[in-house]
Amino acid sequence: MRRSRLRAVLGALLLTLLTLLGAVPGAAAAPAATTTPAVTTTTLPIQYHTDTAVDPVRRRLYIADRVSGSVVVTDFDGRIVRTLTGLPGAADLVLSPDARTLYVALSLGDAIVALDTATYRTKARHPTGTGAPTGPVRLALVDGTLWFSYGEQWESNLGSLTLGRRPAVRLAHLPPGTWPGPPLLLSSPTVPGLLIAADQHSTGGTVTVYDVTSGAPVLRTTKDNPGGISDVHDLALSPDGRTLFAVSGAPYHHLALRLADLSVEHVYPTGSYPTAVALSPQGTIAAGIDRSYGEDVFLFAPGAGAPSQVVDLDPGAAPSLRPHGLIWSPDGTRLFALTGEYLAPLALHVIRP
Repeated sequence: MRRSRLRAVLGALLLTLLTLLGAVPGAAAAPAATTTPAVTTTTLPIQYHTDTAVDPVRRRLYIADRVSGSVVVTDFDGRIVRTLTGLPGAADLVLSPDARTLYVALSLGDAIVALDTATYRTKARHPTGTGAPTGPVRLALVDGTLWFSYGEQWESNLGSLTLGRRPAVRLAHLPPGTWPGPPLLLSSPTVPGLLIAADQHSTGGTVTVYDVTSGAPVLRTTKDNPGGISDVHDLALSPDGRTLFAVSGAPYHHLALRLADLSVEHVYPTGSYPTAVALSPQGTIAAGIDRSYGEDVFLFAPGAGAPSQVVDLDPGAAPSLRPHGLIWSPDGTRLFALTGEYLAPLALHVIRP
């Protein structure tokens, strides 16, 4: 009896020692990510993409193609519903809060067009009057005003279109050289009065938060290369509006920044060439990278040190995840991803985590 008890005690001590030293397989390892969720893929009739918007009422996805001047409409299962043409330089999309109007930035038309989401007819066309070779490129809706970025290299600026019965355009006239190209724009109802802009054209990687409650952009905070990023590929806000995700091709991870001061809040381990990020209404983080083969999208819980799920969009192939190419359905049950290769049709992937 004493020998059995002694062997049991020694065995327990040995197991404890091996665990501490990491000699027991998996004893000290992080939890493994779950298997790839279900993915369905649709080939689209376009080769380029600049922005995507989700219609929660009609369960539609709108995909803008700046090169062909069109917007492809699909349902939430990826089936193509319609292709809207005659939209020169269709660059960015914003859906009205009631989902009745889709605003399209016409970078080659120096205008913002309003489309009826029920009929797809043009409701209004608002000239922006920039006079620049490249008109509005990026859009963001802040408290009933559409802000837009426009212009060419080192001659870029911001403008606004106040919506309502008497729409009015106002150009911000920021000092020359403020932006090396039309910056990415982001806004959210959770941070009223704020407009977030990020440099997508140079290694400066500047991220700036403006207060636009006065109708003019007033600098609130700005930082060059926060967390070591350079040219920014994508932006996203957490549901509570406190955390900003700014994605750059390097460093090789996804960064969460505190919106208040743009300091690093958390690092999400992903891989080489981060290119996209999107947050579900529940806060799940979809972090995408432009990897030739293998995992393309990593799903994280807020603040997690490892992904809960990993997605290979096309096993055996080498799809290139588009910058700004991830977006969630409003209920968080579907994640949409856009991939494409040079001179090849884009693919829309519907992921069901």
